[in-house]
Amino acid sequence: MIDEFAAIEGRSQGYWKLIAGMGLLLLLGAAAFIYIEVNGHGVTGMNNSVVWGLPHIFAISLLVMASGSLNLGSMSTIFAVKQFKQFGRFSAFLAIVLLAGGLTVLTLDLGRPDRMLLIMLHMNFRSMFTWNVFLYSGFTVLCFLYLWSMFQFPQFTKAAGSAAFAWRFVLTTGTGSIFGVIHAREVFHSAITAPTFVAVSLTSGTAMSILLLLASFRFTERELDRRLLFALRNALIFFLLLVLYLLIVEKFTKFYSPAFYDVESWILTGSYAWLYWGGVVLLGVLGPLAVLFNSNLGNQIGGIAFASGMVVLGLFCFVGFVLIAGQAYPMNMFPGYEAASIFQDGVEGSYAPTLVEFMLGLGGIGVSGLLYLLGIRFFRLLPKKATAPEGWDVAWHP
Repeated sequence: MIDEFAAIEGRSQGYWKLIAGMGLLLLLGAAAFIYIEVNGHGVTGMNNSVVWGLPHIFAISLLVMASGSLNLGSMSTIFAVKQFKQFGRFSAFLAIVLLAGGLTVLTLDLGRPDRMLLIMLHMNFRSMFTWNVFLYSGFTVLCFLYLWSMFQFPQFTKAAGSAAFAWRFVLTTGTGSIFGVIHAREVFHSAITAPTFVAVSLTSGTAMSILLLLASFRFTERELDRRLLFALRNALIFFLLLVLYLLIVEKFTKFYSPAFYDVESWILTGSYAWLYWGGVVLLGVLGPLAVLFNSNLGNQIGGIAFASGMVVLGLFCFVGFVLIAGQAYPMNMFPGYEAASIFQDGVEGSYAPTLVEFMLGLGGIGVSGLLYLLGIRFFRLLPKKATAPEGWDVAWHP
């Protein structure tokens, strides 16, 4: 296995077109932020019922994917899968850039981002949002240390990689716990919400790594051993089955309790059932599994890429369903008690995203894309040639 790294030349017309495209997305996001900042959140589709909208879907999806994109580095550092060691730098850097894009959108979508310092000075340590400040910043620092060790201090790579590996699970658990611990939001509240976020991060991070590796090696005309992609395909299948298992367990446990009959029936048949069945279940889990288990498509690079793209889109649907459906379901203000008022009792919330919200979300993708393109141009992140060890092959094919 050749373990030599090199930056890409970055002189082709295609590269500069990609730079321009990501820059355009960044400018669209900046314009959307300024427009919202000047005119207020009234120009968005968010309202008193749905206060987290499309920008939060983009932000949280990028953050969840950032955690999962460390998979390749973790496989080599923690589990000694030597054939993935050559992707360690790529993995750590991808986690950083996705985190940067997600946090950018998350920060700019706040009502008053200029008052962010006040949040840091007056922290509520009973809030998951407070803990996430430390989780995100800590993960970023650990990924930088992990990447730095691979460049300069290989004797510390295992320690830095192990710390980043442990932190990523804590981070994604914290992100899922933002929703899972809210007792009054019945769609959110579940002990399985946080583990499901962890599993979804594993699938989406692996899928995004597959797509970027394919694109990066193809457009730079570098050799990428097909066996490595087949190994990632098998890992993706395992992670998808884990997500499916958690979704089934959650529905079984909730339907077992009469207290959740109404909300679970609404999830499966209500206003947002199309997003759950079509986006989360079909696009995010069953569709990719059907492609990857197919003996023809599952053994073709195009089929693996197609399934990976479905998984990434499924992540956005999953986060969108958790956020929007979770807020739209009539809120139970005092669980276990009866309460009545003249303000929207039992009324389902509505939400229609606007173009300016979509532009702000695209700005986060622009930040991540631009950083990635510049990173592989100025740093030695990708191997010159990605090959598997002599005589090695994946254990299973569909």
